[in-house]
Amino acid sequence: MRLELRVTLWLLVLLGVSAAATLVGMAWFHTQSMDRQTQETGSLMALSVKSSLRVSMLNDAPEDIGEAVNDIQEGAYVESVSVYGRDGREWVSSANDGDLGSSERAALLDAMGRNSIASSSDKDLLTVFAPVANEPECRGCHERDAPILGAVGVSLDERPLREELGRNMRNSLFIAAVPLLIGLVASIWAVRRSLLRPLAMVGGAARELASGDLSTRLPRLKGWEFSSVATAFNDMAERLESQAADLKNSVERLRSDLEGMEEIQSLVVSGAGLREVLSRSSEHLGHALAASGVGVWRAGADVPEATWGTGLPPPDSIAGVGPGTMLTDVGPIERVAEDREVAWVVAPAVRRGKVMAVVGVVWERPRRLAAGERDLIPAVAGLVAIAIENAELLERLRHEEEELEGALKKTLAAQEEERRRVARELHDDTSQILHALMMNIDLVERQLPGPAAFRDRLRAVKALAEQAGRNLDKVLLDLRPALLEELGLVAALRWYLSQVRDAWGLPIEFAVEHPRRLPGHIETAAFRIGQEAVANAVRHGKAKNIWALVRMDEAELVVDVRDDGRGFDVAEAAARARTGEAAGLLGMRERAELLGGSLLIESSPGEGTHVLATIPLGKADPPGESEEDHDQSERQDQGARR
Repeated sequence: MRLELRVTLWLLVLLGVSAAATLVGMAWFHTQSMDRQTQETGSLMALSVKSSLRVSMLNDAPEDIGEAVNDIQEGAYVESVSVYGRDGREWVSSANDGDLGSSERAALLDAMGRNSIASSSDKDLLTVFAPVANEPECRGCHERDAPILGAVGVSLDERPLREELGRNMRNSLFIAAVPLLIGLVASIWAVRRSLLRPLAMVGGAARELASGDLSTRLPRLKGWEFSSVATAFNDMAERLESQAADLKNSVERLRSDLEGMEEIQSLVVSGAGLREVLSRSSEHLGHALAASGVGVWRAGADVPEATWGTGLPPPDSIAGVGPGTMLTDVGPIERVAEDREVAWVVAPAVRRGKVMAVVGVVWERPRRLAAGERDLIPAVAGLVAIAIENAELLERLRHEEEELEGALKKTLAAQEEERRRVARELHDDTSQILHALMMNIDLVERQLPGPAAFRDRLRAVKALAEQAGRNLDKVLLDLRPALLEELGLVAALRWYLSQVRDAWGLPIEFAVEHPRRLPGHIETAAFRIGQEAVANAVRHGKAKNIWALVRMDEAELVVDVRDDGRGFDVAEAAARARTGEAAGLLGMRERAELLGGSLLIESSPGEGTHVLATIPLGKADPPGESEEDHDQSERQDQGARR
């Protein structure tokens, strides 16, 4: 419930209670006054009757007294008039039934005993007794020693008197209640207008201000107290609104600075180009400091690596910056007071105690730098130093990777060349010797007679020589399949898979999409990858089925080998490959990556293995072997095999 309503209700209750108490008091006062007036009226009438009967009583004329009391009874409000003796017995009475009640008799005796007026009220009937004293004129007929001779009693009907007095009282109360009610309403209206309503306005404005509406203002209020409160409240609201606006601007500026710093940091972490990082850093610093120009110089460089805006600090200021030193046009920044204006600032970008770059900021008009702005410059400079260090590290790493890639390509080329050389030597020497041995065995078998046991032994030697020849042919094909140079990748893989199928009795499905001839080094790498994947599935995976796919698109070559073997933990195998174990997996990956491709291996224990090699087409021949050398080596291999 609102304060104004609560206070109004309380005022209404309090003033209403006060008014009611006033009216009750007035009613009680009028009641007492009415009773007193009734008593006084009765007393006066009793005294008047006593006076009017004095002559008749002195003359001892009961008849005259009787006529007088009857005449008096005819008056308004008089119920009866009686004269009582000293013994309390009725002497003369205008009433037919003159018996007194107990309260009336007690009042009669009291009046005569105290020689004063006494009264008794019973059932709207007021009886007043006035004692009759023993005066000197009466002593001729009465005893001298008796001070009281009797009493005169007058019975009055209180109802007409009370009704008359009640009407007077009601009129008085009404006359008093009207201005009292008017005063009550006027008091409540005045309190509400001059006190409660201003308080309600102050409370409402305070609630709105507390809820965040800083534009709340109080109107001009009457009375110096409320006028002072309104003035103080409005001043406070204006200060709060101004501080809130300043805080909002500071928060927006801080948010912008943080977003810029996060963007620069993300560029540094993501390995973005150095020029992009430096350009974005210059732009952010220029916007954050409201500068006209920003530049970033690499250590020892005369030309800035990145710039933003127009204008740069003087060239000699760049050369004078060292670790931990921020210079301005008026001296080192730590000696420049915050209220002093500067035209430019240069700060070093230091990393591990080494100046990697210099960041310079210039303003078209000199301005003051707040503490936060002074901290922002070295913070951005620190990110610049990290970016330059990362760029240098990446450059060295890229150079080392290129050297390593070149060495690896030369190693693989040397391996292939060594395979060809070994294949040629085996074909030219060992294969020819075995062929000559089998020819001599045939010759000996035809020309030399001998026992059957000798001929059986000779045939067994010939069989061993033939088996050695077949094994040698298989080794020659593994070292350098002739089909690979003569018919290409698809024919070589189909032949190899048929050899595995025949040797191990495994069902192998082989599919080809868009077959065509590819450069020799690509076909060689793809064949070795497929050969290693199938061999691993047979030897290690214990596969029961193998599926192989070769797809030659316009842009890439895909070699896909799947099996339903027992599988393996890829992460563990990769860790073993880094320590020199699982060399087959590492060799497949190296062959694919050297050609700019990728190798994906998916496997888990009990779930089989999936090997997917993707090689982009159009890749140049690996270093260490030119196309001419490659063709010449192929012709030599073909001639040797013939």
